[in-house]
Amino acid sequence: MEMAHYPAWPTVRAGDAGKAIATPLWCVLNGLDGMRILDRILMLHRLPLLVAGLLWVVPGLSRAETPPAPSVEDGGLYMFVRLHTPDQMAAFYEARGFPRGAIERLRRTCFVMAHVENRGEKVIWLELKNWHFLTAQGEIRRLDRKYWDSVWDDIGLPQASRATFGWTQLPDERDLQPGETVGGNLILPATDEPFTLQADFLTGKDRRAGMVSVRFENLRCATDQPAP
Repeated sequence: MEMAHYPAWPTVRAGDAGKAIATPLWCVLNGLDGMRILDRILMLHRLPLLVAGLLWVVPGLSRAETPPAPSVEDGGLYMFVRLHTPDQMAAFYEARGFPRGAIERLRRTCFVMAHVENRGEKVIWLELKNWHFLTAQGEIRRLDRKYWDSVWDDIGLPQASRATFGWTQLPDERDLQPGETVGGNLILPATDEPFTLQADFLTGKDRRAGMVSVRFENLRCATDQPAP
């Protein structure tokens, strides 16, 4: 499959706010350790699927390698993003048995793949509530797991397909230990407007070691190439 064409190479900015921030309430809930262990297990099982699709998690890049997409490295965090066309996403999910109704719903959206590595010595917290997609008209609301659960209920998507879809999405919350990598898709409503991704990451075991902020500007939803 051909990769998406980018009309312009986005400008990337990074900074360290360096402020202590109180621990969110969700982290004190019972069962957090079990959820983290399950997440690690699922990542191991889903890796062949992701690599086979050439769309999500890739092995950690060495510092000498050229990143495959707009990227930034700051404060021990390395990140790149890549956007995929409706045809690419349709082919991926069709190959895994998704029905036509599901494919048509996915075609109406904008897929943003994000790859995040912890190259530092502090824990990095990926929390999608701290990620924002911004246009000149305001913020784009991400189509989250709750949204897709409702869509799949409406069309009666089989449980096996739901599991496959879920494993290809970026986790809503994830602690990245030093040396760990995570990747997956974020899905937006399709738009013709350029947009900016602003992603903030708390750091440290207790989230009190400062914040790393990264910004990808002038991103555009990828579109299919006209048939020859």
